Amino acid sequence: MILKGAQRGAAKQLAIHLLNEVENDHVEVHEVSGFLSEDITGAFKEVQAVAKGTRCKQPFFSVSLSPPLGASVTIEQFEDAVERIAVANGLTGQPRAIVFHEKDGRRHAHAVWSRIDADTMTAKNLPHFKNRLMAISRDLYFEHQWKMPPGLRDRSVKSPANVTLAEWQAAKRRGKNAVDQKKLIQQCWATSDSQVGFQAALGEHGYILAKGDRRGHVIVCHDGEVFAVTRATGLKTKYVRGRLGELKALPSVADAIAQHARDVRRQFIRMAGDARSELATQRAKLDAERTQMIGRHRNERDLLQQGQAKRWKRESATRAGRFKNGLRGLWQRLIGETRQIEEQNAKEAFEALQRDRRQRQQMIDLQLRERHSMENERAENRQQAFGLLEGMRADRDRLLEKLLQSPRLQSKCGKQQEHKGFNLET
Repeated sequence: MILKGAQRGAAKQLAIHLLNEVENDHVEVHEVSGFLSEDITGAFKEVQAVAKGTRCKQPFFSVSLSPPLGASVTIEQFEDAVERIAVANGLTGQPRAIVFHEKDGRRHAHAVWSRIDADTMTAKNLPHFKNRLMAISRDLYFEHQWKMPPGLRDRSVKSPANVTLAEWQAAKRRGKNAVDQKKLIQQCWATSDSQVGFQAALGEHGYILAKGDRRGHVIVCHDGEVFAVTRATGLKTKYVRGRLGELKALPSVADAIAQHARDVRRQFIRMAGDARSELATQRAKLDAERTQMIGRHRNERDLLQQGQAKRWKRESATRAGRFKNGLRGLWQRLIGETRQIEEQNAKEAFEALQRDRRQRQQMIDLQLRERHSMENERAENRQQAFGLLEGMRADRDRLLEKLLQSPRLQSKCGKQQEHKGFNLET
């Protein structure tokens, strides 16, 4: 499983994040140990208060444990991973909390330790914890026979399509996928060997190669966004210039944006808006079904928890009833029967606990499979929408080609020298 850790402070915000039932389908507080308080919020406030007696501003060590999609991971396997993390980072015996989250058909865990050593009133040092987490992650993939991500096998083969958080957020605001954009530009680069070929490949997707004000060769999208070729391809500036040549023959960013404005951009945006509206309707329907499913799953888990609690109470009463009171109880103890009963009760209690955990795990696995089916349908819906947008882009290119060959358009272009204010949109 993928392990991501960080040292952090802000006890209240951390507790709110772990207990957030709005952004998560299910939230389960599995363990709160080593604290005076029995709830997450109170426990983290304790750590924050103790940390004031030190110079530590980040008294928490938080780790997320994310198994591969579709993997069935038991509570014991999560606990084993958490224990390995504690041992590797010198946090054994430190107060900790474990919370399970489920979202979009995936189940993962968050483990949070207090870094403050109450005996020495100092913070536990965590040198190279990222490398240690990666080593544990590799071991878990090997042991459970999960398919290991290429980036985890070897840092040198990390996908060149990886983007920063800022790039992803900017692309999300534009309603695009930053990874897909980079892959598209890289494909255009890979299929061309010159400036002309690269321009042609980009042009098929509505992009224009231009000269940037300060960044050398850039790509201007049909919506005015500008991408540096070096950043999009991951190549050095010298190598890019060696293939694309000088910038003199290329339009400026302003000219490229003006060129986009003269094409059928408005018509394409309108059609794309209609397509997104249709997608939004379909997505809303799936979201409604998803919400109903989450509510049903929560109800099923509540019913199971209530049933198990009642059964545990009955079984506990049965075990307690085996002990006698008064003189008969004293006789039980004298003949050694009390000890036998205690051992029998402990064994039955442990077996009952394991039985309840198995039942809960079976329900979790069943519900996750149902959620996976829903998420697959949502993914297919997105793919259909992307295909529709690509088809519209092809129609736009065919329409532009037809318009450029129109005699009336040629006639208007011939008058452009006389009328500098000529605009294709008029």
